[in-house]
Amino acid sequence: MIGDDGGRVIGYNGGVGTQLADSHVLTGRREERKAHNREKLLAAARRVFAEKGLGEATARDIVRGTDLATGTFYNYFDSKEDVFRALLRDLGEKARTAVRAQRSLPGKSLEERIHGAYVAYFELAVQDAELFAVFRRNAGAIAMMPEQGLFEAGIDDLLEDLVDWAGEGRIENVDVGYLATAMAGAGFQVATRMIDRDPPDVDGAARFCTQLFMGGIPALPEG
Repeated sequence: MIGDDGGRVIGYNGGVGTQLADSHVLTGRREERKAHNREKLLAAARRVFAEKGLGEATARDIVRGTDLATGTFYNYFDSKEDVFRALLRDLGEKARTAVRAQRSLPGKSLEERIHGAYVAYFELAVQDAELFAVFRRNAGAIAMMPEQGLFEAGIDDLLEDLVDWAGEGRIENVDVGYLATAMAGAGFQVATRMIDRDPPDVDGAARFCTQLFMGGIPALPEG
């Protein structure tokens, strides 16, 4: 009967189309709710890790900072370490993107590129002070997670840039591995001092680090 009646065929197909559309809407809403719940847990984890540290914090502490049920945590993360790593990746990616964009700007001198990269990093520390505080509070725990380290990927990026700059004759023939590690480590330590000041002096901190390395590079032994 359906095959003989064009109107019914259209009506039937229309019903299927409506069902599919409704299904897509429901799926979209579920995904949106899941993403929202995950962000709630991450936001709560920031506060808990900054206050208690990774060692003392529990998954229950994190969930208590949300309006979610306790068991909900394990729908998104396997453990408190898992959510900590997610926060670690978040800050790491933000920092890498911000500083490398500055180091890659065309038409800039080496000093301008280094200064711009430090400004971008210190601005991020100020803008997301809560997340930065998490990592300052948990520096020891981060050191025990070398595969998820806060600096490793960024140091690798910086090392690539330093190798390129050395090849272009912009810097002396020094041990760029040590130099990349020193520049990244100094940035983190200076940032921890800077954000405690009122107000934080982003440009002053960036100038300090830039002048330290621009003035110190010629004095370093050859690599």
